[in-house]
Amino acid sequence: MQLHLPAALTALALGLALAPAAAADSDPDPADAPTVIAISGMAIDPKIPSRVEVDLTYTCAPGDGPLALTTSVEQTDPDDPATIAFGSTRTDPGQVVCDGTEQTRTVTVQSKTSNWLTDVDAVAITTLADLTGTPPAFADARQLVLDLPSDD
Repeated sequence: MQLHLPAALTALALGLALAPAAAADSDPDPADAPTVIAISGMAIDPKIPSRVEVDLTYTCAPGDGPLALTTSVEQTDPDDPATIAFGSTRTDPGQVVCDGTEQTRTVTVQSKTSNWLTDVDAVAITTLADLTGTPPAFADARQLVLDLPSDD
């Protein structure tokens, strides 16, 4: 004897059986993630005024080679234009995570010339570069007022 399910139950059973496969197909592929980088803020280290901490977020897809994450900050003293605080830092490529998800990082930039000034504009530039890829780099640049961190 053969049991016949009504057509609606058959369609429902078939739909449930295919649902996990359809859900898996809708998950974004990390390899398709766009590369995006943004500076979200920066503040002077209250203990060491020659250091500034820059907050970054970035997203990148897994790639064939390591990526270089470089951040630089420049600030001109408004009272003495010949005095420029400048520093740059590069994150070790082994610490740059590219898995298609948003990553958050704070990097410290040390001025080699003078201490950072509070309540004065500074320019921060950060790049995420894959020297073997096309395009070779993604970047963000911001002019922000540099100050001590807020007490959150």
